[in-house]
Amino acid sequence: MVGFFPSTAFYYGTVLLVPASLSLVLLAIRGSYYAFSTYGQLKSKMWIYLYGFSGLLIPASLSIVLTISEGGFINETANSLELDYQALFTSPLTWSIVVLSLTSVLYISAVFLTWYADKAKDMEATALLRKYALIWSIPTMITASGIIVELRSHNYEHYQNMLELWWLFLISGLLFLATLLLLWQKRKYGLAFILLIGQFLVAFFGYGISHYPYLLYPFLTIEEGFTNEGMAVALMVAFIAGLCLLIPSLLLLLRLFLFNKSYVEGKFKGG
Repeated sequence: MVGFFPSTAFYYGTVLLVPASLSLVLLAIRGSYYAFSTYGQLKSKMWIYLYGFSGLLIPASLSIVLTISEGGFINETANSLELDYQALFTSPLTWSIVVLSLTSVLYISAVFLTWYADKAKDMEATALLRKYALIWSIPTMITASGIIVELRSHNYEHYQNMLELWWLFLISGLLFLATLLLLWQKRKYGLAFILLIGQFLVAFFGYGISHYPYLLYPFLTIEEGFTNEGMAVALMVAFIAGLCLLIPSLLLLLRLFLFNKSYVEGKFKGG
């Protein structure tokens, strides 16, 4: 983001110092758990709980950037920007986005693990995780709808833009219903997960397009913050080259593990 929009380094780098630091601390906790549990003799349940809670709180802490981008939380002085923490943490919009990030993580994880447990032919785990997926689906949609309601009073311009793109959010809603239908019918969990990803992609695409042209309302727009032409071309080349490496690597990883029947069913012998 800083590469394509250098101005965001000043705006977001200043106001996100505390939230970003919190995210780094949570990432360090998760990394410590991996290191000590894999290569050490770490057996304490406290680390397991910290690992789980940090996994939930990292998306929540990062989601604050969406709230800040809506404007109304930054005070601009002659030499610096100041984040109004009282306004930020007492805003209903902030907590709507934070709760959505929490419920979304739980919902997406439950659907994915339902699919994985089904491929592993663990019927007991599949039934349990399917139940969790259905439970967390409703809070996810309620909180997503709550954000739209809160935007009406916080950033009416963004709210109006979202209404003009109602068809995108309708598609997202239909994908949500299709996912629930497949989960309810206890079949095609893989397709259900694909529809779930489509639901969130369409919703976030609609959210982002409706926020155009602002990167940070009302201080920074895409046109004002975009980098020079030479840097943009270099970044696009690097971005495409990175995708050419990343996508085959992910497909290989999925083929070796997630879509490897012997591995999923616990019959794969490494080495």
